Amino acid sequence: RTVTNASRRFSRPSRTSPAQCVSAELAISIEYSMSAVNFALGALAGAAATAVAADAYPSMLPSLGFSRPKDIELQYFDIAGAAEKVRFTLLMGGVPFKDTRVSFADWGKMKETTKFGQLPLMYLNGEEKPYAQSGAMLRFAGAITGLMPKDPVQAFKVDETIGLDDDLRREMRPSIMLSYDQTIKPKEKARKVKEMREKLAANEIPRFLSHFEKMLENSEYLCGSSATIADAQFLTTCRWLGSGVIDHIPADIMTKYPNITAFRARMEAKPEIAAYLNKPK
Repeated sequence: RTVTNASRRFSRPSRTSPAQCVSAELAISIEYSMSAVNFALGALAGAAATAVAADAYPSMLPSLGFSRPKDIELQYFDIAGAAEKVRFTLLMGGVPFKDTRVSFADWGKMKETTKFGQLPLMYLNGEEKPYAQSGAMLRFAGAITGLMPKDPVQAFKVDETIGLDDDLRREMRPSIMLSYDQTIKPKEKARKVKEMREKLAANEIPRFLSHFEKMLENSEYLCGSSATIADAQFLTTCRWLGSGVIDHIPADIMTKYPNITAFRARMEAKPEIAAYLNKPK
Protein backbone atom coordinates (compact mmCIF):
# COMPACT_ATOMS: atom_id res chain seq x y z
CA ARG A 1 0.00 0.00 0.00
CA THR A 2 1.28 3.42 -0.88
CA VAL A 3 1.89 5.71 2.07
CA THR A 4 2.37 9.42 1.53
CA ASN A 5 5.25 11.29 3.13
CA ALA A 6 2.80 13.29 5.20
CA SER A 7 1.02 10.26 6.63
CA ARG A 8 4.33 8.57 7.26
CA ARG A 9 5.47 11.64 9.19
CA PHE A 10 2.50 11.43 11.58
CA SER A 11 1.92 7.70 11.68
CA ARG A 12 5.42 6.59 12.58
CA PRO A 13 7.41 8.48 15.20
CA SER A 14 11.02 9.24 14.39
CA ARG A 15 13.71 7.68 16.45
CA THR A 16 16.27 10.04 17.98
CA SER A 17 19.48 8.86 19.53
CA PRO A 18 20.51 9.97 23.06
CA ALA A 19 23.42 11.91 21.57
CA GLN A 20 21.05 13.86 19.34
CA CYS A 21 18.86 14.70 22.39
CA VAL A 22 21.86 16.01 24.30
CA SER A 23 22.95 18.07 21.32
CA ALA A 24 19.50 19.62 20.96
CA GLU A 25 19.28 20.47 24.65
CA LEU A 26 22.77 21.97 24.55
CA ALA A 27 21.84 24.11 21.55
CA ILE A 28 18.73 25.40 23.33
CA SER A 29 20.77 26.11 26.48
CA ILE A 30 23.37 28.02 24.47
CA GLU A 31 20.63 29.99 22.70
CA TYR A 32 19.10 31.05 26.03
CA SER A 33 22.52 31.88 27.43
CA MET A 34 23.34 34.06 24.43
CA SER A 35 20.00 35.84 24.82
CA ALA A 36 20.81 36.57 28.46
CA VAL A 37 24.27 37.82 27.52
CA ASN A 38 22.84 40.03 24.79
CA PHE A 39 20.28 41.43 27.23
CA ALA A 40 22.98 42.15 29.81
CA LEU A 41 25.20 43.80 27.21
CA GLY A 42 22.26 45.88 26.04
CA ALA A 43 21.54 46.99 29.59
CA LEU A 44 25.20 47.90 30.15
CA ALA A 45 25.29 49.81 26.88
CA GLY A 46 22.16 51.68 27.91
CA ALA A 47 23.65 52.53 31.28
CA ALA A 48 26.88 53.68 29.63
CA ALA A 49 24.96 55.83 27.18
CA THR A 50 23.03 57.35 30.07
CA ALA A 51 26.25 58.14 31.92
CA VAL A 52 27.82 59.69 28.83
CA ALA A 53 24.69 61.75 28.21
CA ALA A 54 24.62 62.84 31.82
CA ASP A 55 28.19 64.12 31.61
CA ALA A 56 27.82 65.71 28.19
CA TYR A 57 24.41 67.22 28.90
CA PRO A 58 24.17 67.48 32.71
CA SER A 59 20.86 69.31 32.65
CA MET A 60 19.15 66.73 30.42
CA LEU A 61 18.42 63.97 32.93
CA PRO A 62 16.96 66.23 35.63
CA SER A 63 14.65 67.73 33.01
CA LEU A 64 13.24 64.26 32.38
CA GLY A 65 11.97 64.21 35.94
CA PHE A 66 14.31 61.60 37.43
CA SER A 67 14.15 61.98 41.23
CA ARG A 68 13.35 65.66 40.96
CA PRO A 69 10.77 66.75 43.53
CA LYS A 70 7.76 68.61 42.21
CA ASP A 71 7.75 71.15 45.03
CA ILE A 72 10.71 72.65 46.88
CA GLU A 73 10.48 75.17 49.69
CA LEU A 74 13.62 76.79 51.10
CA GLN A 75 13.29 78.56 54.45
CA TYR A 76 15.90 81.03 55.68
CA PHE A 77 16.33 84.53 57.04
CA ASP A 78 15.90 87.50 54.73
CA ILE A 79 19.65 87.65 54.09
CA ALA A 80 22.12 85.85 51.84
CA GLY A 81 23.86 83.82 54.55
CA ALA A 82 23.99 80.05 54.34
CA ALA A 83 21.09 79.68 51.90
CA GLU A 84 22.29 81.92 49.07
CA LYS A 85 24.51 79.28 47.48
CA VAL A 86 21.50 76.94 47.36
CA ARG A 87 19.30 79.66 45.86
CA PHE A 88 21.92 80.41 43.19
CA THR A 89 22.22 76.71 42.28
CA LEU A 90 18.46 76.19 41.92
CA LEU A 91 18.18 79.41 39.92
CA MET A 92 20.98 78.46 37.51
CA GLY A 93 19.47 75.00 37.09
CA GLY A 94 16.04 76.39 36.29
CA VAL A 95 14.40 74.56 39.18
CA PRO A 96 11.42 76.46 40.65
CA PHE A 97 11.31 76.78 44.43
CA LYS A 98 9.46 78.69 47.10
CA ASP A 99 11.86 81.13 48.72
CA THR A 100 10.40 81.60 52.21
CA ARG A 101 12.05 84.31 54.32
CA VAL A 102 11.88 84.08 58.12
CA SER A 103 12.06 87.27 60.20
CA PHE A 104 14.39 87.34 63.19
CA ALA A 105 11.38 88.15 65.38
CA ASP A 106 9.59 84.98 64.25
CA TRP A 107 12.74 82.90 64.57
CA GLY A 108 12.72 83.24 68.34
CA LYS A 109 9.34 81.50 68.45
CA MET A 110 10.04 78.75 65.93
CA LYS A 111 13.65 77.83 66.79
CA GLU A 112 12.75 75.15 69.34
CA THR A 113 10.46 73.40 66.86
CA THR A 114 12.89 73.29 63.94
CA LYS A 115 15.12 70.40 62.99
CA PHE A 116 18.44 70.77 64.84
CA GLY A 117 17.26 74.22 65.98
CA GLN A 118 18.68 75.91 62.91
CA LEU A 119 18.05 77.38 59.47
CA PRO A 120 18.01 76.91 56.52
CA LEU A 121 15.42 74.19 56.11
CA MET A 122 14.24 72.55 52.91
CA TYR A 123 10.84 70.93 52.39
CA LEU A 124 10.23 68.54 49.48
CA ASN A 125 6.83 67.79 47.95
CA GLY A 126 4.94 69.24 50.89
CA GLU A 127 6.35 66.74 53.39
CA GLU A 128 6.02 67.67 57.04
CA LYS A 129 9.59 66.74 57.95
CA PRO A 130 12.20 69.08 56.45
CA TYR A 131 15.86 68.56 55.57
CA ALA A 132 18.62 70.61 57.19
CA GLN A 133 22.30 71.51 56.64
CA SER A 134 23.10 73.94 53.83
CA GLY A 135 25.98 71.82 52.51
CA ALA A 136 23.68 68.85 52.03
CA MET A 137 21.09 71.10 50.35
CA LEU A 138 23.77 72.47 48.01
CA ARG A 139 24.79 69.00 46.85
CA PHE A 140 21.17 67.93 46.49
CA ALA A 141 20.45 71.04 44.41
CA GLY A 142 23.52 70.26 42.32
CA ALA A 143 22.30 66.70 41.73
CA ILE A 144 18.84 67.70 40.49
CA THR A 145 20.12 70.59 38.36
CA GLY A 146 23.15 68.87 36.82
CA LEU A 147 25.49 71.40 38.46
CA MET A 148 27.24 68.66 40.45
CA PRO A 149 29.30 66.44 38.09
CA LYS A 150 28.47 62.74 38.05
CA ASP A 151 32.04 61.78 37.21
CA PRO A 152 33.76 60.99 40.54
CA VAL A 153 37.00 62.81 39.68
CA GLN A 154 35.19 65.95 38.53
CA ALA A 155 32.98 65.82 41.63
CA PHE A 156 36.17 65.48 43.70
CA LYS A 157 37.45 68.75 42.19
CA VAL A 158 34.19 70.49 43.01
CA ASP A 159 34.25 69.31 46.63
CA GLU A 160 37.90 70.32 46.92
CA THR A 161 37.04 73.86 45.78
CA ILE A 162 34.08 74.07 48.15
CA GLY A 163 36.37 72.94 50.96
CA LEU A 164 38.77 75.78 50.18
CA ASP A 165 35.93 78.28 50.34
CA ASP A 166 34.78 76.74 53.62
CA ASP A 167 38.30 77.20 54.99
CA LEU A 168 38.23 80.89 54.07
CA ARG A 169 34.91 81.34 55.84
CA ARG A 170 36.23 79.42 58.85
CA GLU A 171 39.00 82.00 59.21
CA MET A 172 36.34 84.69 59.39
CA ARG A 173 34.18 82.93 61.97
CA PRO A 174 36.01 83.85 65.22
CA SER A 175 35.68 87.59 64.55
CA ILE A 176 32.02 87.12 63.60
CA MET A 177 31.25 85.23 66.80
CA LEU A 178 33.16 87.78 68.87
CA SER A 179 31.08 90.61 67.43
CA TYR A 180 27.94 88.94 68.83
CA ASP A 181 29.42 88.20 72.26
CA GLN A 182 27.41 90.10 74.89
CA THR A 183 29.75 89.21 77.76
CA ILE A 184 32.51 91.57 76.60
CA LYS A 185 32.36 95.32 77.15
CA PRO A 186 31.56 97.18 73.90
CA LYS A 187 34.81 99.14 73.66
CA GLU A 188 36.97 96.10 74.35
CA LYS A 189 34.97 94.03 71.90
CA ALA A 190 35.27 96.68 69.18
CA ARG A 191 39.02 96.84 69.70
CA LYS A 192 39.46 93.07 69.45
CA VAL A 193 37.22 92.76 66.39
CA LYS A 194 39.12 95.54 64.63
CA GLU A 195 42.44 93.90 65.37
CA MET A 196 41.26 90.51 64.13
CA ARG A 197 39.67 91.86 60.95
CA GLU A 198 42.68 93.95 60.00
CA LYS A 199 44.87 90.85 60.25
CA LEU A 200 42.39 88.93 58.14
CA ALA A 201 42.34 91.64 55.47
CA ALA A 202 46.13 91.81 55.39
CA ASN A 203 46.98 88.12 55.52
CA GLU A 204 44.41 85.32 55.50
CA ILE A 205 41.88 86.66 53.02
CA PRO A 206 44.50 87.51 50.36
CA ARG A 207 46.12 84.11 50.87
CA PHE A 208 42.89 82.29 50.07
CA LEU A 209 41.83 84.65 47.29
CA SER A 210 45.17 84.13 45.52
CA HIS A 211 44.31 80.42 45.20
CA PHE A 212 40.95 81.19 43.62
CA GLU A 213 42.56 83.79 41.37
CA LYS A 214 44.94 81.13 40.05
CA MET A 215 42.10 78.67 39.46
CA LEU A 216 40.45 81.23 37.20
CA GLU A 217 43.57 82.04 35.14
CA ASN A 218 42.59 79.95 32.12
CA SER A 219 38.98 79.13 32.91
CA GLU A 220 35.74 81.04 33.20
CA TYR A 221 34.67 78.86 36.11
CA LEU A 222 36.44 77.27 39.06
CA CYS A 223 36.15 73.63 38.00
CA GLY A 224 36.01 73.66 34.22
CA SER A 225 34.19 75.18 31.30
CA SER A 226 30.76 75.30 32.93
CA ALA A 227 29.37 76.45 36.27
CA THR A 228 29.02 74.06 39.20
CA ILE A 229 27.85 74.31 42.79
CA ALA A 230 31.39 75.44 43.68
CA ASP A 231 30.84 78.58 41.61
CA ALA A 232 27.50 79.18 43.30
CA GLN A 233 29.14 79.03 46.71
CA PHE A 234 32.15 81.17 45.79
CA LEU A 235 29.90 83.81 44.24
CA THR A 236 28.17 84.10 47.61
CA THR A 237 31.56 84.58 49.29
CA CYS A 238 32.64 87.19 46.73
CA ARG A 239 29.50 89.21 47.30
CA TRP A 240 29.85 88.94 51.08
CA LEU A 241 33.52 89.97 51.26
CA GLY A 242 33.02 92.81 48.80
CA SER A 243 29.79 94.09 50.32
CA GLY A 244 31.34 96.60 52.70
CA VAL A 245 29.11 95.40 55.54
CA ILE A 246 31.90 93.55 57.36
CA ASP A 247 33.57 96.09 59.61
CA HIS A 248 37.28 96.63 58.89
CA ILE A 249 37.20 94.51 55.72
CA PRO A 250 37.61 96.98 52.82
CA ALA A 251 34.78 96.86 50.28
CA ASP A 252 37.35 96.96 47.47
CA ILE A 253 39.30 93.95 48.74
CA MET A 254 38.15 91.86 45.76
CA THR A 255 39.13 94.39 43.08
CA LYS A 256 42.80 93.45 43.47
CA TYR A 257 42.03 90.16 41.75
CA PRO A 258 41.05 90.65 38.07
CA ASN A 259 40.12 87.02 37.42
CA ILE A 260 37.85 86.90 40.45
CA THR A 261 36.33 90.26 39.52
CA ALA A 262 35.57 88.98 36.01
CA PHE A 263 34.17 85.75 37.45
CA ARG A 264 31.78 87.63 39.71
CA ALA A 265 30.59 89.82 36.84
CA ARG A 266 30.09 86.76 34.64
CA MET A 267 28.06 84.95 37.26
CA GLU A 268 25.93 87.96 38.16
CA ALA A 269 25.19 88.51 34.46
CA LYS A 270 23.52 85.12 34.12
CA PRO A 271 19.86 86.00 33.36
CA GLU A 272 18.36 83.95 36.20
CA ILE A 273 20.82 85.34 38.77
CA ALA A 274 20.57 88.90 37.45
CA ALA A 275 16.78 88.76 37.69
CA TYR A 276 17.00 87.50 41.27
CA LEU A 277 19.58 90.09 42.36
CA ASN A 278 17.69 92.95 40.71
CA LYS A 279 14.31 91.93 42.09
CA PRO A 280 12.79 94.66 44.27
CA LYS A 281 13.16 93.86 47.95
